[in-house]
Amino acid sequence: MRRSIAPTWPLLVLCCLSPRAAIAFQVLLEVDLPSGTASAVFTDGDADGVIDFDVTVGGAFLAKGEVKQEFNPIIQSLTIAPTPPDAAAIFRNVDTASRTFRVTVTSDAFASALIAPLGWNLFYNATVDDALSGVVDVPSHSVAGRVNAGAVTLGTVTGAPIAMPDGVALESSAVDPVNGAADMTLLFSFTAGPQDEFLVPSDEGFDGTSIQFDVYNQEQRCVEKMNNDARVVSDQSTKSDFKCIKTFESADATACVDDPAETKTQKKEDKLVNDFADLCSPVPAWGVNRLACCDGGTTPGAPCGSALPCAGGGACTPGLCIAAAAEEGINVLAHDLFGASVAVQAADQQKCQWTVMKFAGKLFAERWRVVRFCKRDSFAAILNDADLVTTCLGPPQPDPKDKITKRQTMLADKIQKLCIDKGVTPVGASFPGVCTAVADDTFDDCVAQRVACRFCRSLNRADAIAPPLDCDTFDDGVGNASCP
Repeated sequence: MRRSIAPTWPLLVLCCLSPRAAIAFQVLLEVDLPSGTASAVFTDGDADGVIDFDVTVGGAFLAKGEVKQEFNPIIQSLTIAPTPPDAAAIFRNVDTASRTFRVTVTSDAFASALIAPLGWNLFYNATVDDALSGVVDVPSHSVAGRVNAGAVTLGTVTGAPIAMPDGVALESSAVDPVNGAADMTLLFSFTAGPQDEFLVPSDEGFDGTSIQFDVYNQEQRCVEKMNNDARVVSDQSTKSDFKCIKTFESADATACVDDPAETKTQKKEDKLVNDFADLCSPVPAWGVNRLACCDGGTTPGAPCGSALPCAGGGACTPGLCIAAAAEEGINVLAHDLFGASVAVQAADQQKCQWTVMKFAGKLFAERWRVVRFCKRDSFAAILNDADLVTTCLGPPQPDPKDKITKRQTMLADKIQKLCIDKGVTPVGASFPGVCTAVADDTFDDCVAQRVACRFCRSLNRADAIAPPLDCDTFDDGVGNASCP
């Protein structure tokens, strides 16, 4: 059960921004009055990361809502939001004169301090009005993000004076190259006339839609985001190829499968490129391809020297080589299975073909997901490409939760049920590529080997691993020229 420390009147001596002996999750509500500062402190008695409050402090500050903290392996967050099912948190001046108010949210100490460079986000969303439809007079209001017991201010978002009902939708983000963080503090402050109020909407699960402060190690966030975005690109590319094979019954789907400008995949690639620009400056020393051109160039805006590595040509764009590696991995996998031409058959043969492509793509994406979590969980121990290979790639690729194994088993089950059991045998006859001569009972192993090969080569390129991971050994454990 959440508990609170009742407000004291007129003065509670607390200093929420100076160093303390112990950092603990709490919210401090304050109002400046002629006789001093009235305050109320609420703490997280049940340690669930949520503190609710519904109080009037000093007869002047009506505050109703909740604050939340969320610590995960990448981003640490604090937010001010409404208590469900309320539509908005309320911060209102119920006095007869203009007053200054502060809401200070202090997190628990982080389990492990974040090291520099420190990335941060501030989101400030609210509606400002007069509760009695009177005059709105808000000369100042702001949201600040601080770390290390409030000693370091990373950023402040300041709104313009408000003289009529209005909405606030401000945000800011940056990278601090010097400071680390052991904890975080979110400070919302405003001066408001009688009955003026700030209504703060739902945070939608820490989605930056309320008042929110995030901090993270910038390099770790970049590595995490690029890895996940690349997985999303590969997953969408698989869906697009799957759709091509499902649509082109008894026809040649090669042009559809090879289309470098397929709209949905292109959107995922554009998002990756935008995320690279937002999160990857400076570029980490490992886990991210820092080249501006997919084919090895370094000049943004210059023509690409080779069309295919740049996903169909165009200008060199930082981050595009990562997206191209993920998309091309799926494209080459399709040709590994089908050969130079993607000839789609009819009826059960067609269903077998698109089933194999679909679940081979899922296995490809699962390998990317597993290496993503390995990077995340082992980030502090990985200092370079050699550490990355040893820790997360092997070979064989570590699979502590058997995610890859389960995906490969699912692929084998689908081949049995939707190919062999339907009379599509030998299965290789429907896939005139690398696996065409392989017997039915080992066809799934051949497909999984092609997935491992193409994943390895894609990751080598997306992460610019030097020296490259030996994909010939990675795909089947043997140096046998199986992954050219």
